[in-house]
Amino acid sequence: MYDSSTQAYLNKGNAYLIRSVRNVLLFYSKRRKYILRVCYCLIIYMIFNNGSKSKARPKSNPKTFPESRSRSLVEPVGGGQISQNAQEKVSPQESPSAKKYKPLIAGKAILKKLLYKFKNSSTVALFSQLNLRSPKTLHSFYQLALQVILLFFKAFLTLQIATLDGNLVSSLISRRFKKFFKFLLLWLVIGIPTSITDSLLEKSKKLLSQTIRVNLTTKMLDDYLPSNGNATLYQLLNSKSSAITDPNHRITSTVENFSNSFSILPSQLLTPILDILIAANHMAKSSENASEGALLLGLVANVSTLVLKFFTPNFSTMNNMRNTLENKFHEFHSNIIVNNEEIALAKGHSREIDLLDTSYFEFEKFERMTLRRMAVYNFAISFIFKYTLGAFGLMLCAVPTFTSVYFAGFKPSEELVSGLSSDFVANRSLLLKASDSLGKLIQSKKNIQNMTGYANELWEFEKELIDINESSQLENAINTRKDSHGNNHVNADSQPLLVGPNVSYGDEISFHEIPLVTPNGNVLVENLTFSIKPGDNLLIIGPNGCGKSSLFRILGGLWEVKDPGKLVVPYDKKDLFYLPQRSYFTYGTLREQIIYPDSYDDYRDKILRAKQENPSSPVHDDEYLIELLREVNLDYLLDYDSDLEEEDDIEKDLSRASTSSCVFMIPCLDRVEKWPDILSVGEQQRLAMIRLYYHCPKFAVLDECTSSISSDLERECYRIAIEDLKITVISVCHRTTLWEFHSKILKFKRPEGEGMATTLFTSFDPELRLQRHEELISIDNSLKRSDELTKRLQALKKMKNSRSGRRPALMYIEEDDD
Repeated sequence: MYDSSTQAYLNKGNAYLIRSVRNVLLFYSKRRKYILRVCYCLIIYMIFNNGSKSKARPKSNPKTFPESRSRSLVEPVGGGQISQNAQEKVSPQESPSAKKYKPLIAGKAILKKLLYKFKNSSTVALFSQLNLRSPKTLHSFYQLALQVILLFFKAFLTLQIATLDGNLVSSLISRRFKKFFKFLLLWLVIGIPTSITDSLLEKSKKLLSQTIRVNLTTKMLDDYLPSNGNATLYQLLNSKSSAITDPNHRITSTVENFSNSFSILPSQLLTPILDILIAANHMAKSSENASEGALLLGLVANVSTLVLKFFTPNFSTMNNMRNTLENKFHEFHSNIIVNNEEIALAKGHSREIDLLDTSYFEFEKFERMTLRRMAVYNFAISFIFKYTLGAFGLMLCAVPTFTSVYFAGFKPSEELVSGLSSDFVANRSLLLKASDSLGKLIQSKKNIQNMTGYANELWEFEKELIDINESSQLENAINTRKDSHGNNHVNADSQPLLVGPNVSYGDEISFHEIPLVTPNGNVLVENLTFSIKPGDNLLIIGPNGCGKSSLFRILGGLWEVKDPGKLVVPYDKKDLFYLPQRSYFTYGTLREQIIYPDSYDDYRDKILRAKQENPSSPVHDDEYLIELLREVNLDYLLDYDSDLEEEDDIEKDLSRASTSSCVFMIPCLDRVEKWPDILSVGEQQRLAMIRLYYHCPKFAVLDECTSSISSDLERECYRIAIEDLKITVISVCHRTTLWEFHSKILKFKRPEGEGMATTLFTSFDPELRLQRHEELISIDNSLKRSDELTKRLQALKKMKNSRSGRRPALMYIEEDDD
């Protein structure tokens, strides 16, 4: 059919093809184990990587990886770097050595890019903030290592149990009952370490989750409410650039979810991989060509994951949306709890229930959609990996049995049947577990995406806190810590009241051309200038919204001092105390309400230190606090035995033992109540004044803090603070009875219409001011009386004119005043 030359050419080609196939098979047979292991790893990676959807890749940003995107890493001989396009253009002139190392350089660039992504991931950034040398962090590493060791030991036990299953069936088929009961006893014995391993694994997961949560929560709380007194929380919630609106949700639920997700990650990843590798290795030992069958099973599984990708939702997006909707509902409900009295008085229940219903309906609708999508996803996972791959695996297990029986002439011996049964049961058990592990490996991608979403939220929150605190520390470092006269501050251990480039320290409070500007940019006062020294008590008056509260926010460090203003304040933050109209009361004892923000330990240490340094001097202990309660008529708060519920004798003894731990502690101050609920506004204001007396600062800001106290008691509260304790006050008050305690006045004036307010700072003579005030009231009353007389006279004239033609009746006008 072909001529001789053509036939010779075909024979030569066939011989070359056969020789090539033989060489390939020879190469494969010599390196079979290594090739199969690499293929197994590649298949596992492809299954895991294709198992679920991920977010769309962002557009390339030249700033992200400048070395790998904007220029080549290959340097020419001259030392300068050239671009990738230029490198491609001159490629024909490249030296052989450059061509030889080009793939190596490209691989290094890819590795560098992956390493950069790993270092800049949210999870790594979050853990990098922890102290790696702290005992808690080291404890978490030990728990993680313990979990990995237990997982390897569990994989070893799984292999032994599968082999034992095969031996049980083999001994049963071969009617070797002694061996059967021997293997059954081994089954019970091996169950003990297996159960212990499972129990220790669960415990290690919980402990790891708890340790991570403790570490993260401690770190975030330290940044959230720093001990240096920085108003991080206020700046976080009032910053226009901050996107954090749910710090309470992130520091509680998000931290817990992240810790749980991270703690189960080793088990979710390592257990399926070990199961798959053990199954493939055991099949290779039981049958000559079973390894290739397992490889074929892996390829089928990889195709199945590509099909599964169409049914897989984006877990990270779903988790973020769930957190947003859930936080919205919690925020509405928290707002109702905080403003319960105002809502009840305004009868706004229907409006609030509408908001709650709307937010909950949105959350419920999203959950229903999530359940539908997850139902489809779980069905696909179960059918594909549990049944489809399980059936294919059973077929692979049956192939060695069929071939062995075929080569035995369909007359296998009893020993062959026993061995085939043992191998089939063991391979079947391992393959079914491996197919189930493939599904778990795919589902672990969901946990990784959720963990990444939690890490992004926490790192966003932590980064905001770090930026705020670092900015405060930078201002503190830049600050010279010198007073207004240029002298170094004497107390270097105290914490500064304010920091900033426009802040200096001295023994006075001085504002020099400071603009009062809100965070939104509204200018309330263009420049504010005044100065008060110790003993110069300042009275501030003016209409609402003119800038009085803004002045206090600058003094409290909540707002920065804008240019070109200059502020002089005392250095130590304890030298200034602020009392608003409604003070804050925390949960705790009556003693803790008075000493706030000091803790119980701080209070006790102060007492012990004062007793050691000067035993003869008076000490601000519990007796002093009780005396202060008596001076403001709050001593009845100490008599609370009748208000308390009956306690057991054991509880009473424990209470007495706890309060007698320090000789300076009196049990009557250990009453624990919800103080904002049981105290009236006037009682709260008097208790806040006791707090001021206890701390006894140099300066105090009193922002209508006695408006609900009777006039006589209010004067007594001011007298104790100013005359007895020598506290210089900056007060906003409306009662003229308090004028006598002030020597300076700062008046805010607002022009008609909208515009910036102006200020007037002058000396204040209370007697003269009060005399003029009384004269003004008298004149105002006289004008009102004159208006009333004029109206009565006009009414009488009108009545007189209406009686035309008749003699008017004699009327008398009572002469009240001449």
